Amino acid sequence: MTVTLHRQESLFTMSAFNGLLAIRRYSKDHPGIVLLEVITALKHVSADDAYHDYEAAAVLHEWVSADQSYDDIPVLFRDTITVLVKQLNPWWLRMSPLGRERVRAALSANEAQCFEAAGLFSATPTAQILRWWDALAQGVRAEENSKRLAQGRLAEQLTIDYETRRLSTLGIANRPRWISLDDNTAGYDVHSYDQGPVEPIAKLIEVKSCGRDVQEIFLTRNEWETALERAPHYRFHVWMLPEERLVELTPNEIEAHVPLDRGNGRWQIIKITLSEPYC
Repeated sequence: MTVTLHRQESLFTMSAFNGLLAIRRYSKDHPGIVLLEVITALKHVSADDAYHDYEAAAVLHEWVSADQSYDDIPVLFRDTITVLVKQLNPWWLRMSPLGRERVRAALSANEAQCFEAAGLFSATPTAQILRWWDALAQGVRAEENSKRLAQGRLAEQLTIDYETRRLSTLGIANRPRWISLDDNTAGYDVHSYDQGPVEPIAKLIEVKSCGRDVQEIFLTRNEWETALERAPHYRFHVWMLPEERLVELTPNEIEAHVPLDRGNGRWQIIKITLSEPYC
């Protein structure tokens, strides 16, 4: 079923949720009646249920599993919200890893009412509610991790292509090797080559990428220690996406941005914001 933006907004209302609840209750008491007849009966038989948004409720009835009982209303409403999140991918979903209050602040008045009715903003949340929020946040993190992985693989492929062309131009017969594809603990992603006095010498490349809006890279301790150990032969490839513009940096150019260990503390990963002339 195709749902327009206007209808999407109407789905996240108590009128639609209560309409779904009424449909489920009436269908349970009158099995075998088709949905249109159920809605017609509710509009004419029950004064309490006559004015729900049954057009939106019918969509919810189609989307939400028929196994969901109306006996525990907050559970039914939570399951309905779960389905709506999957179907509509609302913009505020990205706020869920930041906590309930950040989500609440992003919701419309109608959406907030639905969350309240589902018990999701309870001051004393049950284990089920905690699991619901955790699952919501984990889903967002998994999607973000998947996007970062895809962007990282694209950047590595760009480096493989770039180094293949560069080696060919230099007349070096060797071809770059995609190390991180087989061993992600090596401390670098691509093994390429430079011209040496007699034969080609190693060029180890750690590949990073930046989006247009967020021009920053993350560096692990293992990557940095490998860079220091292999400094003369180590480079950072930073790809600016989607332009596919390459910035190549040496360990010396990165060093000023790397923190020092103090006391019993040891850094494990750092974020470096790129500035002119690199970004």
